[in-house]
Amino acid sequence: MAEGAPSPFTPGYGRKPAIFGGHGEELNELKAVFDTLDFGENHSVLVSGLRGVGKTSFLTTLQDAAREAGWLVISDDASAGLMSRVMDSTIPTLINEMTPATRARLTNLGIWEFSAEIEYIDRHRTVKPQLRTDLVALSTALGGTGGVLITIDEVSSGKVRLRELSKFALQVSHALEDGAQIMVVFAGVKVSLDALLAEEHTTFLRRSREIEFERLSAPETRRVFVETAGLGGRSIDADALDKLVSLAQGYPYLVQLAGDYAWRNDSNASSITLADATVAHDRAIRAVESRVISRVYGDLSDVDQKFLDAMAEDDDRTKVADIVKRMGVSDAYVQVYKKRLIDSGYVHPVGHGYVQFSLPYLGAYIRRRLAAEAHDGGEDGGWHAYPAPDLPS
Repeated sequence: MAEGAPSPFTPGYGRKPAIFGGHGEELNELKAVFDTLDFGENHSVLVSGLRGVGKTSFLTTLQDAAREAGWLVISDDASAGLMSRVMDSTIPTLINEMTPATRARLTNLGIWEFSAEIEYIDRHRTVKPQLRTDLVALSTALGGTGGVLITIDEVSSGKVRLRELSKFALQVSHALEDGAQIMVVFAGVKVSLDALLAEEHTTFLRRSREIEFERLSAPETRRVFVETAGLGGRSIDADALDKLVSLAQGYPYLVQLAGDYAWRNDSNASSITLADATVAHDRAIRAVESRVISRVYGDLSDVDQKFLDAMAEDDDRTKVADIVKRMGVSDAYVQVYKKRLIDSGYVHPVGHGYVQFSLPYLGAYIRRRLAAEAHDGGEDGGWHAYPAPDLPS
């Protein structure tokens, strides 16, 4: 092994893991479409799951596979201005990256203006440009040898964003009806995807293939650690592997983060030791709490937070009847938020009348947060007892 070998673990946002854990079958089936153009149920795909479970890495892997197969890739997120970004920036960029022969096919379609050297100049505007027309043209220009992959990440349940997404989806559906070879993949938390499906013009998405990202099994987590380290030329000692698997709890982001920390603790050694895993344990938990857990909790409504606060009083599973008592509300009220949190993936049912946190360390984070608030006199750090004086007039 080379001295100071670089880490094969990839904890950075959206980076493709060297060894993909889970959903290998679905990934291979989607990749096969890029070679065969035999779509089956895969014209539209919905990928759901909480932060850090591998959705963006999954999209990145799909994008790379599509490009290798000669497909065009439109990749964006669901933030405001999606339609204009795709039509005014992404598609012109794709055209400029095409081979001259492929661009030449576009000249016969009368949609874009080209120079004598067949370089893209501007959109032909005898009619109002539409995304559906552009997508059909791009698909046609590939001459039956490829298609267009569209990936939209970070689907949000905000009303304004959903309206734009539904209009975008309508254009894609029309392009599909017109014969364009398209695979479109939307990714986000399940409650946001469900909100998108409830919008107008998203009928075709209701027949989408659904892929739900949850935490990996323990054997799969072990495999990812061992095979990833092996790619870098190192082994993992048995006790170190046990500690890393226990730490990661099947959470893909934690697998990459903990593996990276353990690797870098002594990158010159031939194996990752228990000492390396111990260092990784403390650093990874601090990092995942600040980068993921706290943000996940902060994204929730006040009532959602109170529901989880009530759950956090227990170390393991929580009886729903106890949540009702702790929140001081009716059972029917609690059931509404229980369903919402289950649909969102934050909690899951375990046995009759019990729920449990789905996200590792979320319960522990909430317990520490509540204890700190009680010690400090509330979220404002105790400043409610020292109001600021009025400014002089």
